[in-house]
Amino acid sequence: MIGAGRWAEAHRSTLPHAGATLVAVATGSEEGAARVRADWGVPATTDLDALLALDVEAVIVATPNDLHAAQARRALAAGKHVLVEKPMALSVADADALVADARTSARVVAVGHVMRVFQLFERVKALLDAGRVGEPLHLGLELWRRPHRAGAGGWKADPERLGSSILEEPVHYLDLARWYLGDPTEVLAWASSRPGRAALHENLDVRLRFGPAEDGGDRWARVTRSIAAAGHRIDLTLVGTEGSLRAHWAGAMDQDPEPDVRLVLHRAGGSNEVQDVPKATGHAHDLVRQTRAFVRAVREGTPVPATAEDGRAAVALCLAVEASLASGAPVTVAG
Repeated sequence: MIGAGRWAEAHRSTLPHAGATLVAVATGSEEGAARVRADWGVPATTDLDALLALDVEAVIVATPNDLHAAQARRALAAGKHVLVEKPMALSVADADALVADARTSARVVAVGHVMRVFQLFERVKALLDAGRVGEPLHLGLELWRRPHRAGAGGWKADPERLGSSILEEPVHYLDLARWYLGDPTEVLAWASSRPGRAALHENLDVRLRFGPAEDGGDRWARVTRSIAAAGHRIDLTLVGTEGSLRAHWAGAMDQDPEPDVRLVLHRAGGSNEVQDVPKATGHAHDLVRQTRAFVRAVREGTPVPATAEDGRAAVALCLAVEASLASGAPVTVAG
């Protein structure tokens, strides 16, 4: 493991349930290394080269955003399989470099777009792929939550480390939109914030244009989030030519162990089908599914939920949103 913060701890907790063993940790300070040795009971170092020299199969990169791409590339160069947290880079150029390394390394690279393995959103994808709503025409994704944690040492307050607030969390929902509808061609974004918080884009709306539907009209998605709210709620609506979907997840926090979860399929003609989705879905339950998929990919060559190419596309989409916010105009998404 590279990293020893809150999210590294979340990854660590999944390993015994995924058939993997944590061998050692690299962290950014001796204080952090001492804490890991005492609390996690494994060797820890501030020397990343020493960690990468160990005879291990794989590395999880769970550090501040600005370190992801460089550390993942170093792990690949050392011959390790890599699960790197999102965003996998802060620029398209750095994302492209990591994609190139992934293609030439003969190693697995997975990106932590964890919502792809949440059973609720995975079920939405399965219904789409099965044609249960026909051709999807419009997607709505809305997040409502309390403000972010500051990160260890407050790193999320530093734009040089965070990259942007779009890369920090909306990246998940923009990735879901792309997973469901394909690559968008254009984005238009606008935002508002409370006084002194403009850089956080606390209340964000993004409109995404996709390629034309069969009748020639454009397909659209709308991603909305507020991090100036309370609780944690995600609502999804998806309208297609043959039906529609409504999904809902709500809890006191993002890792609520007992969330309110619902998924309803509305078919043309008025019939409703309440889908059987486990109530135990979300951050508190499904992160282990990402780890299991990564371990299977390393050992059996199976696909990962989100590839390096997916991670690169998510970075490009987030940066297009930032460009639209800066210009107040629609922006073409980098191919």
